[in-house]
Amino acid sequence: MSESRIAWRGLPPLAVRAYRKLWIVSVLSHFGTWMHNTAAAAQLARSSPSPLTNALLLAAATLPAVVLSFPAGVLADRIGRGTVLFWANATGALVAALFAVLGLCGGLGPVVILVLTFALNAGWAAGYPAWNAEVSSVLPAELVPDGSALNSLSFNLARTLGPAAGGFAFGAVGGFPVYLANALSFAGFLLCFRKSRTVVTSNVAGSWRESLRETTAFFRATPRYRELLVRAATFFSLTQAMSALVPVYVLTIRHLSATDLGFVLAAFGIGAVCSAVAYPNLRRYVPEQVLRSACALLAALALTALPLLGSVPALFATGLVFGAAQASMVTVNNGFLQATVALSLRSRAVALYIVVLYGAQTIGAVTAGALSAWWGVGPAAWTIAALLAACALPSRVS
Repeated sequence: MSESRIAWRGLPPLAVRAYRKLWIVSVLSHFGTWMHNTAAAAQLARSSPSPLTNALLLAAATLPAVVLSFPAGVLADRIGRGTVLFWANATGALVAALFAVLGLCGGLGPVVILVLTFALNAGWAAGYPAWNAEVSSVLPAELVPDGSALNSLSFNLARTLGPAAGGFAFGAVGGFPVYLANALSFAGFLLCFRKSRTVVTSNVAGSWRESLRETTAFFRATPRYRELLVRAATFFSLTQAMSALVPVYVLTIRHLSATDLGFVLAAFGIGAVCSAVAYPNLRRYVPEQVLRSACALLAALALTALPLLGSVPALFATGLVFGAAQASMVTVNNGFLQATVALSLRSRAVALYIVVLYGAQTIGAVTAGALSAWWGVGPAAWTIAALLAACALPSRVS
């Protein structure tokens, strides 16, 4: 595929064969993951209607990133991203297969779902820093920002189709086929890295302590990176309330079906895809600060509307707005990381960002679940939305 055939703005990275291959593999894997996530959320909501218990599913999905991302980033820089990616995805495939077997045997109670969700996401957390650095390393510098937007697009294409497919399949035939499909979705990664497990390493020398010291020095010397971490922690801890509250709200308060839940969750992905398509143009004409403020305001409006809505079309429309706002913030942050951090530090810088991001999401999910259990979904959502709206205020650091 020649670059001249990539006519749409934002798509030239797909002309790079190595990037295109990784991009397609990621779409397939993300599709299996989102099918699995929707089925697991529906199964847990059926087993326990408690908002806090259901919020713990998100906490179990995000906590592994807090624990493993930074060591995994250092490891990827030291022994090779391909090696880390192969074994991380092999672990994910095995855990997803165990999920399928226990689902077939009727052994997926709330505790088992939470434990296996933690294990499944441990594999993802171990591989994500290496993956993020790997896909940017195969692109020339001028294509990295658009490559970052396309990475978000691959994730959100799957986020669009996966929940709808997962919700429909779970409602029709149960969880086993969904969990099995997720196990098989790891095959592309395993095939990609089964032979070339030492792809373009950074040849980091010295001890782990020296690696940590070098990363700490970068953190202290880069005010914009520190500001990025603060913004990400604040924004995503608050927006996690939407993801934590939607399954229990749809299934146990509005008494809609698993198919309806999948449809509503798919709206997040559709909004995110629209955001990814629009972003290459937006970033050329709209200042980054304005984009960040708009994302916070739109996410706050969506969270405010959630407890007032009862129909699937209204929930779907709200999900579109929220998905676009959240995905735009992710893309802005990823573009900064890819474009400004040296490749020799990128896996570790991404890993530290992930620790902060998913630590905030873990706290946000548990907090939203606890507030909903104490106050109800409406008061909890409106309180968090007010805090989120405050994030739209301009920051002092440019």
